[in-house]
Amino acid sequence: MNGLRNRIVFNLSSNAVLILSLLVIATSCSKKQDDVIRIGVIGPLTGEGATYGEAMQRGFELAFENETKIKLVYEDSKLSAKEGVAAIQKLISANKVKVVLGAAASSVTIAIAPIAERSKIILFSSISTSDDLQNAGEYIFRNVPRNEIQGTTAAQFIYESLGGRNVAIFKKNDEYANNLSRSFKQAFENLGGSILFEEAYEPSSSDFRTSVAKIKNVNAEAVYIPGNYQEVALFLKQAREGGLKVDFVGGDGSYSPELISLAGNAAESTYYTLMSVRKNDYYQNFHSVFKTKYDREPDVYDAYAYEAASIILMAIKEVGYDATMIKDYLLDHTFNASLTGELTFDIDGEVDRVYGVVEVKQGEFVDVEW
Repeated sequence: MNGLRNRIVFNLSSNAVLILSLLVIATSCSKKQDDVIRIGVIGPLTGEGATYGEAMQRGFELAFENETKIKLVYEDSKLSAKEGVAAIQKLISANKVKVVLGAAASSVTIAIAPIAERSKIILFSSISTSDDLQNAGEYIFRNVPRNEIQGTTAAQFIYESLGGRNVAIFKKNDEYANNLSRSFKQAFENLGGSILFEEAYEPSSSDFRTSVAKIKNVNAEAVYIPGNYQEVALFLKQAREGGLKVDFVGGDGSYSPELISLAGNAAESTYYTLMSVRKNDYYQNFHSVFKTKYDREPDVYDAYAYEAASIILMAIKEVGYDATMIKDYLLDHTFNASLTGELTFDIDGEVDRVYGVVEVKQGEFVDVEW
C-alpha cells in the first residue's frame, strides 16, 4: 500500500514539475515575443506600382539591417485603397504595431490615415505627395514634400526653362494626378501661361490615340502628364507615333526604370519632377551601404525609404516603441543629417523640401540644372 501511495505521489510530483516547466518555457517564449518590435509596412508589392514597393522594401530593410529586435511585417496594398484599409486593420489588430511605414499611392495613404489617427498609430510615408495629407492628423508624417510644391516646380520649369506658354494637361483620373494637376494649373496660370486642353483618363486605359489627336489640334507647346509609369509609357509611345512633337513633363509617379523599359525611345528627352537629393555625406554613406548590399545603383525612392526608416529607428532608440512619444520626438527634434541637410517636421508632420527635375537621356534619368 505504501508503495502505491509513493508511486502516486511521485507521479503527481512529476506532473507538477512538467506543468511548471511548460509554464516557464511558455512564459519565456512569450517574453521573447514581447521583446520583438513589429513595424508594419504597406506598399504595392505586386501588380501596378510594384517597383515602388520594391524600392520601399530595399530602403527599409537596409535601415533596419542590424536591428535584430525589429521585425518588418509586410502587407501588399496592390495600389488599392480597399486593400490598404484591410492591411492596416490587420497590422493594428493582429500584429499590434505602433508604427506603419507607407503607403505608396496617395489614394491608399489617404484611405488608411484616418484609421492610423483614430488608433494613435504612427503612419509615415516616404512616397505619398497629395496635398490632402497635410491635415490628415497629428500621427501622420512624411519625408517627401507635397504636390503643391511639385506642381509649382513643373509649372515654373515649363514656363521659365522650356519657354512654354500654351500647355495641355493629360492626367490619370486618380487622387495623385488630379491633386498634382490642380497645383500645376494654378501655378502655370499665375505665371501668365494658358491651359489649352485638359483631359483625364481612367486607370485601366491603354488606347490614347484619340486624345493625342485632340492635343495636336490645340497646338500646345508642352503636355503635362501626371500619372504612374505604366500609362505614361503607353501614352508617350502613342504620342510619338501620332506625330505629337512637344515637350512632355510628368511627375514623380512616372519615375521608374519601367517607364524607360516600356516606352523605349519614346521616353527620350522627356522630363519629370522628382524629390531632391543632395550628394552630401549622408547620401554618400547611404549610397555605399546600398551598393554593398544590393549591387546596384539606388534610385530616389530607395533613398527616401531608407531615410524614413532611419528616422523612425532613431526615434525608437531615443524614446522607445510608443507611438505618442515617437510623434512628440519627431515634432520636437531637429535631424542634423538627411538627404537634404538639416531636417525638421512641422505641426502637420510635413517637411520643408523642394523638387528637382530629371530628363531621360540615353535610357537614363539625368538631373537637369535650370
